[in-house]
Amino acid sequence: MAETIRQLLFIVGSKRPEFYESLRRTFRGDDTVQVVLDRRRGERRSRRVGGRKIGREQRGADRRAHLEIQRQLRSRGYAVVGVPASRQTPAGRKPR
Repeated sequence: MAETIRQLLFIVGSKRPEFYESLRRTFRGDDTVQVVLDRRRGERRSRRVGGRKIGREQRGADRRAHLEIQRQLRSRGYAVVGVPASRQTPAGRKPR
């Protein structure tokens, strides 16, 4: 069963700041699109969500998703990710 996409997330590589700014201007005021600048420096081994470690199966799925994002960032300089409706935005954090 396919999940309904609630939001599109554009992750723009740090080497493309002009494209990042252009996307932010284009989607300003659109609650269904979030644009972020990739600031990652390396991979983190231990992952915790809500104070608990993530299970091995979830880490595998996350790793596959991260690899696809990495592939898109390398080939295009940005990645587009569909955020399912079932995912919750962390408390106190507003989409950009």
